[in-house]
Amino acid sequence: MTVAPARVVLRPAADDDLDAIVGVFLACWGGSYAEVMPAGLVARMTPASARELWARTLAGPTEVVVAVAAEVLGVVGFRLEEDGGYVASLYVAPAAQGTGAGGALLAEAERRLAELGAHRATLWVFEANEPSRVFYERRGWRLTGEREVQEEWGEPQLRMAKELAAGHR
Repeated sequence: MTVAPARVVLRPAADDDLDAIVGVFLACWGGSYAEVMPAGLVARMTPASARELWARTLAGPTEVVVAVAAEVLGVVGFRLEEDGGYVASLYVAPAAQGTGAGGALLAEAERRLAELGAHRATLWVFEANEPSRVFYERRGWRLTGEREVQEEWGEPQLRMAKELAAGHR
């Protein structure tokens, strides 16, 4: 268990965190994403589809860590893949953004991936989501030049990567 800034505790997600994780995720889609992403994309994420997505994530190979104070404030999902570490998702409730919870979650994912043997990690960020790109860049992530449009989302995403420092091991 790791303690993050502002007395936020990071811990592995449990099955009974599903509702709280879905709440954070939907708050981001309806709040933060609504400010920068096309309305059609935001509208496609329903409570039912969000619950299904996160139930699959919690059951699958992705490790999930939550940031908790009095309640779940954020969540990060990551896993080891053939070419290194992969950060599958990072969401922080809009009310908790700027508290350090997101940076602590990302640092925890980087540390754990390095412990698993990854020397490099990647992630995808929506091209239109400039605030998230800036967040990652401030933490040493760089655009790779790769761009994709997944059928599920229908919006361009940019790949970012970061070399994981030996200090994380």
